Amino acid sequence: MRTSGLIIGAGIFFFIPIAFVYGYLTDFQELVGFPAIALVGLMSLMIGGYVYLQDKQMGKHPQDIDSAEISDEAYEYGFYSPWSWWPLALAAGIGLCFLGVAVGWWIIPFGGVLCLVALIGLVYEYDRGDHAH
Repeated sequence: MRTSGLIIGAGIFFFIPIAFVYGYLTDFQELVGFPAIALVGLMSLMIGGYVYLQDKQMGKHPQDIDSAEISDEAYEYGFYSPWSWWPLALAAGIGLCFLGVAVGWWIIPFGGVLCLVALIGLVYEYDRGDHAH
């Protein structure tokens, strides 16, 4: 994590000069670009500093040790439902919403309804039917 913190924090050395170059090229008249790029640089410094300080507090992690095995940090990530069709329906609903932005706003409610139904189905998949807990 130490290396990750240093790499993420090093983004300030890229974004801050780029912000000033952008500001110079636009004569500092553009009100969003310069502050946004500068804030991205500061955000990278904040995130990198946080990761670096967390590494100092927590010590070595298995991913930082060259001789570590996968089983050193093996824990349960959750479970996977290979038979579930709800993620596909949710993706189709989101796709319809994006299609509505590109083609016509009248498509968005259909995508929204499909998203809502698919999200409820995905969340409550294991609370009903054959797979109820």
